[in-house]
Amino acid sequence: MALHVDDFGCVPDGRFLEQVSIDADAAALTVSRGLLRAIDAGKNIAIPGAADLVATIAALVNHLIVENASMTIEDPTRLTGTLRNPKRPEVGLTFRSDLHVGMRITVAGAGSAGSTLVSDVVQVVDATTVILADATSAAVDDVEVILNDPDLVALSNFARRDVGDLTVDLGDRSVGDAAMRIGGRGLQSATARFSSLDLDKQVTIQGAGLLVTTIRTVASPTQATLTAPAQRAVENVQADVWKTDSRPGLELLLAALPSLRVESAEIVFGPGVYDFTRVPNLPGSMHAAIGLRDVSDLTFRGAGAGATILRLMPNQDLSKPDTHVIETVDCRNLTLRDLSVHGAYLTMGNTNEQMHGININQGSEDIVVERVRVFQSAGDGIRLLGRPEDTEDGIPANKVRRIWVEGCRLIQNKRTGVAFQRAVELVWVRNCHIEMSPPSSDACVDFEPSGSSAPTDIIIQSNVMAHDTPAIAVSISGIGGPDPTRRVKFTDNILLGGQLFSTDVDQLAIQDNMVLVPAGARAGNRIPLHIQRGGDSVLITGNLLVDENVETEAVLVVSEVNQRPVDRAIIANNLCFARSGTGIRVSSSEDVAVEGNLVVATGSCAVGIVLQSTPTSLDRVAARGNDITVEGAGSWDTGILLNARKESPAHDVSVVDNSVHGAAEGVRFHGTGFQRTPVCALNRVDAAVPSPLVGLDQLPGKAVLVGGAASRGGVAPGTGAGRFLAGLGDPNQNNVVGNLGDIYQRLDTTPGPRLFVKESDDQPGTGWSPK
Repeated sequence: MALHVDDFGCVPDGRFLEQVSIDADAAALTVSRGLLRAIDAGKNIAIPGAADLVATIAALVNHLIVENASMTIEDPTRLTGTLRNPKRPEVGLTFRSDLHVGMRITVAGAGSAGSTLVSDVVQVVDATTVILADATSAAVDDVEVILNDPDLVALSNFARRDVGDLTVDLGDRSVGDAAMRIGGRGLQSATARFSSLDLDKQVTIQGAGLLVTTIRTVASPTQATLTAPAQRAVENVQADVWKTDSRPGLELLLAALPSLRVESAEIVFGPGVYDFTRVPNLPGSMHAAIGLRDVSDLTFRGAGAGATILRLMPNQDLSKPDTHVIETVDCRNLTLRDLSVHGAYLTMGNTNEQMHGININQGSEDIVVERVRVFQSAGDGIRLLGRPEDTEDGIPANKVRRIWVEGCRLIQNKRTGVAFQRAVELVWVRNCHIEMSPPSSDACVDFEPSGSSAPTDIIIQSNVMAHDTPAIAVSISGIGGPDPTRRVKFTDNILLGGQLFSTDVDQLAIQDNMVLVPAGARAGNRIPLHIQRGGDSVLITGNLLVDENVETEAVLVVSEVNQRPVDRAIIANNLCFARSGTGIRVSSSEDVAVEGNLVVATGSCAVGIVLQSTPTSLDRVAARGNDITVEGAGSWDTGILLNARKESPAHDVSVVDNSVHGAAEGVRFHGTGFQRTPVCALNRVDAAVPSPLVGLDQLPGKAVLVGGAASRGGVAPGTGAGRFLAGLGDPNQNNVVGNLGDIYQRLDTTPGPRLFVKESDDQPGTGWSPK
């Protein structure tokens, strides 16, 4: 059964006008694309940037406190106490020079006449003691002490456009270098020296606010007159126009569904913009404009993602309650198809971060989101959040499962394109376009599991992701410990401008993707593909990774943090272009194969492939059949580096059948932590490389390197002959086991014969004749 929402009182009389312009102190509006209509007269309009932003300073950045703080007259600039993060007071912190020197600090009662002292941290003495730039006026003990970033504070509302070099009155002082980014609440100033005394001050930010008024008259498709003039001029910005709330009509339709006695229904939206206010914040109500609870076998269908728009009505002040455009709870067999969901972020009166475009909540199963555009929600474009099992209270899990997100466009949502939280399983995200550019501030795809029941069985395939924020572009994460994310495939995607990062994921496949980080990307020097802090059974194969940043540490990294290694991993057949730093690095892992990769230096780079035992041990790790080479003026300091720290040893490591070109050194051994001699054989180091093999003195005293095309790797008489062995010391004295016909080259600097041939089988470790 098809039910048309217009028949139930929904009215698509909203508009969005692209490229509108208006002069300061003027009421004449110009719409360059000529989309105005006579019926727009009398409707409300919201124009980002055409007014000033009036807000209060609501929060400090990097806010820390000092408990049990004290200062004395005898040593008036010294402050002692215990550092704490008020958001995590249970975690003890220590003062650190690299983090806390230069921070702003306020000390209650330490100023003149008992006022608050405002100063800066100029030196860290030890874990509980710092030196301030200013002296106390009186001895104080156990007083309130607050530290913060001096250059940045958070406002109570956000900027509707980029502004900079502004003069802002802070009451007791004025600054002339204030700036804000579109969509952000951060007020930045290098000269403001913000402190806790600035909290709750009201500030005015020129041109960062929202003009809300009505359209008085429409003279033509390109010209209109507004009721109120603009404070500031804007040019070619998008404005939202609205009049009727469609929520009551849709709620009337949903209430009628049970009485229709049909197995399934299709709710049809015609072309146009439908505006929805939030459901009243009453007990038991849903946190949404369109709330779907216990609905089954239902389809929402529009006339196309560019034709039908379901929008959160602009100019609502939603700074406190969570508010999603569409939310589902305990729904089955639900389809959203061929429509757009607009969060109206830049034209909302105020927002909070829990305002998602489509929030698929607990108990939602068999949900299809197909050919849907989600635009500028204040939170995530699509968010998946189930309810995990509560064993203490005996509450069973109520998961989100079997979700298809297909052919969607997730554009400029403030926080994330697609977000996975917890108790989510069996999800496909395919053939989507995800764009994170201002006013966005976070990731294209984000796994952020909390509590328990991390996501499982997720496929992210054949998507194009355009990333232009400083945050990680794709974060695939689990919960540390016994509950990692499991069985995730990230395949055939194109990621432009950002990093793929993973932690605590078992059975992870990252295959056949293209990751491009151009020079000057907002992602900065982030590692394009980084797997760290836990993970078991990882495939990284067939990826094209291009990093054009000159400060990036590495292109592809598998590493251990906090004694959580990445074990049993295959890194194979990837093509890595490095502009600086390292190509591929494996740190503190077990059972890892780095095989068949092509690593290309396009600039002055450090190392092609690094295998290192830091911070903990390295075991059963091999680099086989890799090609380390250069393009244009590129170069490598070292082709392959094996680094073993004494306190974190390396055990079985092999470097076999690799090719090194364009390097100052071929293979280098570094450190004294090699417990067993690495196998280093059949590597082809270009004749132009000045130092093919470096650092043999770092190897154990009886080190042996095995090479030669005829080698079968045998270590007992008769298992193979014709090998070439190279090592340190006399092979007869060091009991080097060889076979008849083997050749041994001595590599240390002790005087004596350099070449030996195994001519006797009387004893496995003797019978070497010097030549």
